[in-house]
Amino acid sequence: MTVLADTSVWVEYLRRGKGSKSARLDDLLAAGEVLVCGPVVAELLAGAKPPDRGRLWLLLTGLPWADLGPVQWQSVGETAARLRERGETVALTDVEIAVAAADSAARLWTRDSDFKRVRAVLPALQLFDP
Repeated sequence: MTVLADTSVWVEYLRRGKGSKSARLDDLLAAGEVLVCGPVVAELLAGAKPPDRGRLWLLLTGLPWADLGPVQWQSVGETAARLRERGETVALTDVEIAVAAADSAARLWTRDSDFKRVRAVLPALQLFDP
């Protein structure tokens, strides 16, 4: 099983470590079952303190990446459009993360309820519930 941890999971993990609900990330990392994607990495770096950014970048780049190429960007646009047609407003970054997970056949681990709405129009998105 491969898991793409959303920013919400990483933030809790990095702040609270083994004392958090995100502690399961340790096991997944040790087993090589964690993917990252550009939008999550960018959000983490944007929120990190300046002295921590370099080390965080090195750690995250050591993980496998779910890249977004032209086909995936088309899916991001189509998914966002379907959400808009339903009257749903979801941050484009969340749509990007959802498409990266779905396209990589990874389960998305998140604390953000927006992804349940995304899954309504992107049925390939699987959510992870530890």
